[in-house]
Amino acid sequence: MDIELYSGATKAIISTKGGYVTNLSDDKGDVLFPKRVLTAADGSEKTRGGCHVCLPNFGPGGDSGLEQHGFGRVREWRVVTQSPSSVELVLAGEGEYADMESFLRYEVAEGRFTLQLTLKNKGTVPLIVSPGFHPYFYRGKQAPTIEGAVHEDLSAFSEVRFIDGPSQYIVTAGRHVQLESQGLPRYALWTDQLGDYVCVEPTQSGNAFLEDVSRADTLSPSGERAYQFAIAW
Repeated sequence: MDIELYSGATKAIISTKGGYVTNLSDDKGDVLFPKRVLTAADGSEKTRGGCHVCLPNFGPGGDSGLEQHGFGRVREWRVVTQSPSSVELVLAGEGEYADMESFLRYEVAEGRFTLQLTLKNKGTVPLIVSPGFHPYFYRGKQAPTIEGAVHEDLSAFSEVRFIDGPSQYIVTAGRHVQLESQGLPRYALWTDQLGDYVCVEPTQSGNAFLEDVSRADTLSPSGERAYQFAIAW
């Protein structure tokens, strides 16, 4: 099911499948590259665009056995509350995370989009989590500005690289975009250049499940953690 949120000229479309943001735009055009299926050079099909949650892990699952970016982006979320400008979704856990309840809240305002993930451990065993969000920013035909530099050659981002800091400033498709995060201080920079997008992704601690799980957060029994990401332009 698709849910349309709006505030003035700002509009977002949310799919309950994966809790996926499939589109974010205003009267000047797309802020995020719209979600679609693209074909790679080897003929394989890749889902790209929009923004999805990475839950409970960003990146490879490592020894956990979880898939790349976890299970949150491929499961059906249920609507808890909804208004013209906001929606809250909930997802039950599974496997070793069966006792985890996850909430996604999306809200649009004029020139602003806020994403919040709240995790609750309803069980008696601690749970390791290292989530993130994966936005695909529409860049048009212009070279994006990231870390204060214009990047004409995007091959530098063909392999993911990370930068630290809760705030980032980028320029894409002529838009000046401010990124702010809480609990997600490590940003992943990446693009495979299959489309006109560049990804600047807030994460709890990058590829923690693969590289060093001690960097991840621990969700204590009956505990709760919240993570927030805001896009303003």
